[in-house]
Amino acid sequence: MNPVEIIIKKRDGYILTEEETTFFVDRFHKKEIKDYQMSAWLMASFIRGLSKEETKNLISAILSTGKRLEWDFPVVDKHSTGGVGDKLSLVVVPLLASIGFKVAKLSGRGLGHTGGTIDKLESIPGFRVDLSLEEFKKIVEDVGCSIISQTEDLVPVEKDIYSLRDVTGTVDSIPLITSSILSKKIAGGAKTIIFDVKVGSGAFMKNIKDAEELTSWLIEIGRSFGREVKAVISDMDQPLGCAIGNILEVIEAIETLKGKGPQDLKELTIEIANTLAPKEMVKDALESGKAFSKFEEMVKAQGGDISNLMPLAKLYNFSLEDSGYIERLDAYLIGEAVRTLGAGRYRKEDVIDPNVGIILKKKVGDYVEKGETILDIYYNSEEALKKAMDLLRKAVSINKDEVRRRTLIYSIYS
Repeated sequence: MNPVEIIIKKRDGYILTEEETTFFVDRFHKKEIKDYQMSAWLMASFIRGLSKEETKNLISAILSTGKRLEWDFPVVDKHSTGGVGDKLSLVVVPLLASIGFKVAKLSGRGLGHTGGTIDKLESIPGFRVDLSLEEFKKIVEDVGCSIISQTEDLVPVEKDIYSLRDVTGTVDSIPLITSSILSKKIAGGAKTIIFDVKVGSGAFMKNIKDAEELTSWLIEIGRSFGREVKAVISDMDQPLGCAIGNILEVIEAIETLKGKGPQDLKELTIEIANTLAPKEMVKDALESGKAFSKFEEMVKAQGGDISNLMPLAKLYNFSLEDSGYIERLDAYLIGEAVRTLGAGRYRKEDVIDPNVGIILKKKVGDYVEKGETILDIYYNSEEALKKAMDLLRKAVSINKDEVRRRTLIYSIYS
């Protein structure tokens, strides 16, 4: 087969065969097909689209380049498509483990304005995210859950493909997003996958139509690989919960695991866990402290210590010179403000500050007096604080008239 002919075929809008897709991915993995050829194929696929059959073939081809985790028992995984203040995995993973499920999660770092689960866990002193697959499997077996960073052993070619998508303007393709997510989840060996598909300014899916389309692709194609797939579409026009920033989000997750925490985070946690377990059982695990005990157990097994978590940063109270109802807390701009403070990266090699971030004191629909604190900013650089405040002034708007609270959950597929 000729790689150029495959690129031309896709460029001209034809459907690729399973053999052609497998050949192209395999030769790219072996470095026989160059980056610029894969980039051309990605752009052709982005513009012309991939059918569901082509997407399945792409996932199978990606899976064939690496190991697959095998488990002696059924394993659950939970995946979010990314958002701001989204510490849900820190709550849902130990919660499900506390009621008898085995939960094995391979997670990523922050991407753009969105926070990454691994960055959050690394803000816990001593917490190890770089376990070997053998250590990972043992903790899941003994404790019931573990969260580690993605490993080179599983679907190594997907990382190479994603890094090209990131620099060639081909990220926002539903077939390519589906293949990226599902290849990693299937390689991780989970029999059941729960997807939290975010929609809104702080999400990669900006409107409900695209979110519903991505969800239907994830469910249909995931099930074609023999997986049980559940999904929730949830709002990301404003941040989830009140804390945005690594150690701040861990602290808020712990509060939620103890049955406290912000109402929206608690509600979404319960609904996602309810796709697998009865709601009363889920609520009891939170309110009784069982879920928090399981989190403590997981943290200890991975070398962490949560006995003295606090942000080592200066505090600034942010307010506006208007009174009225909070109309907008733009999740994207707030995520960018937190990244500016140092909680996220602009370049892969950037070192993040786990202590900085924002705590929202108000949510959309809440009333605020003139000069009343809307959010607390934790910062360690005056220059970064100034830049963050410029973004936050654009992110927050107030209306004199009463504002409806935002819908949190749009759809549940269970």
